[in-house]
Amino acid sequence: MYYATCFTLIAGIILFGGLLAPVLELKLGLGGTSYEDFIRSMYLPEQLSQVDPIVASFSGGAVGVISALMVVEINNVKQQEQKRCKYCLGTGYLACARCSSTGALLLIEPVSTVNSGEQPLSAPKTERCSNCSGSGKVMCPTCLCTGMAMASEHDPRIDPFD
Repeated sequence: MYYATCFTLIAGIILFGGLLAPVLELKLGLGGTSYEDFIRSMYLPEQLSQVDPIVASFSGGAVGVISALMVVEINNVKQQEQKRCKYCLGTGYLACARCSSTGALLLIEPVSTVNSGEQPLSAPKTERCSNCSGSGKVMCPTCLCTGMAMASEHDPRIDPFD
């Protein structure tokens, strides 16, 4: 019964406001004015009087809903940024300090001055970095590779005496 009443009421409003009132140009506005007269009295563009008020209200409502959803999403992004690890910036990895994030170590043999004239200098050799296994990045110890800031003993939100 409730659904039938709601459906009938909504259908009646849409039919009356969308079909009957514009066709009959009923004087339902303030002081018995029509919608067109009301637009003219407010010094608004006359094109607005051609727009159906029901359609305009649905369009305005949709814009309002989309705007509200955008504000909610922006707030979610800001909250996620605050939860991000400050050291790795949310990636979960830091640059390898041993190889300067290249993934390879440069092996240079020392130059001796005793036999400097007889042996030519050899080209430097490279080998894979054993610290990062050649990836150029290591696990962030602060967030344990999660990318999210983790509570620690230095976090003022945690009471050590609780």
